[in-house]
Amino acid sequence: MTDVEPDLAVIGPAEAARAAWRPHWPTLLLLVAALAGLAGPFEAGARAYLLEGGGNPLTSGLALLLVLGAAVVPAAWGGPWTVPIATPLALAAALLALLGQRALPGPAGWGYWLVLLGGLAAAATAAGRVSVIELESDAPRWQHRVQELVPAGTVAFLVLLAWEGLVVGSRVPKGIFPRASDIWTAFLGSWRVLLADAYLTFVKEVLFGFAVGLTTGFLVGSAIAFSRFLQRGFLPLATAFGAVPIVGLAPVLGRALGVDWESKAAVVVIVTFFPVVLNTVQGLTLVDPLKLELLRSYAARPLTVFFSLRVPNALPYLFNALKVAVVVGIVSVIVAEFLIPGPPNGLGQRISLSAHRGAFDIVFAAILVSSLISMALYAAITFLERKLTAWHPSTRGS
Repeated sequence: MTDVEPDLAVIGPAEAARAAWRPHWPTLLLLVAALAGLAGPFEAGARAYLLEGGGNPLTSGLALLLVLGAAVVPAAWGGPWTVPIATPLALAAALLALLGQRALPGPAGWGYWLVLLGGLAAAATAAGRVSVIELESDAPRWQHRVQELVPAGTVAFLVLLAWEGLVVGSRVPKGIFPRASDIWTAFLGSWRVLLADAYLTFVKEVLFGFAVGLTTGFLVGSAIAFSRFLQRGFLPLATAFGAVPIVGLAPVLGRALGVDWESKAAVVVIVTFFPVVLNTVQGLTLVDPLKLELLRSYAARPLTVFFSLRVPNALPYLFNALKVAVVVGIVSVIVAEFLIPGPPNGLGQRISLSAHRGAFDIVFAAILVSSLISMALYAAITFLERKLTAWHPSTRGS
């Protein structure tokens, strides 16, 4: 039996407790930097922010000092209270700095940038600790859900706050690059028009084209999987035709099918059809030989083999194709609405017309609606994948 290495020591409960409460230096240093920003001006050429009082009772230097000081206390030890206390307080500090800057007429000074960026970065480092916590195997499910949602929610809020803070501090005109709050205001003022455009783009064009492309792609892929002639003749052509750029294909479809929604739906059919064909062929042919021989030994009919072995084996491949096709299809249909002139309806047309008028808040509001619906469609496909392929190793642990 070998001796224990001399540099290894047994860590007792007291040492482990002290190790768990070590300072989290990135969060601490960033918060100290944000505190230092209070000594600088929030407006270029002005006096220090604490001396000016911020011009707004809600954003006075005293409020910022209290928020940042309270955030430093848990961050100095890095214990379990760092995330629930330091993160919202650091975000509140950045938000209060933003509100104070909006009350000032001139461009931002270095004090504002230090408080804003320091608070945002401190919140990011504190919230990032959630994702590295090792949960027990028997931990409640809500703890795993919190570990997934807290970093994502914090990042989303950080992006919006940083967007607003950078545009406000730089005094960028609304006609060049709108603030996040301008986009939200534009959405509230024109949500009925945007939802009508979204209905045309996603229900009539995307979902219809997606359904047709999925159905025809699976049928053609099934035929190719059982025909060596089609595998050698059609499959290379399908691969080559699937690489045709939509920029060159959309005007041709517009001339052939008209400028209404049918031509845009045809674009979605094409970009969905070829990935589904290729992945269906792979899923139906790359089956386990032992399972295939077992079914044949029981004298299983070809249809029984197809539905009990080949189709379940093709489902993971098919869902991979669908997740790619839904993203590419949404981008393609919006591009097609740009390229195929038609009625001023649809999110693509709304983006194009608003950009020509200089209404970039409407442009970003339309992009926001498109992104949210795209995320919902992708999440729906992922949900179906987990339910229908729970037996597969790729989804067993999710």
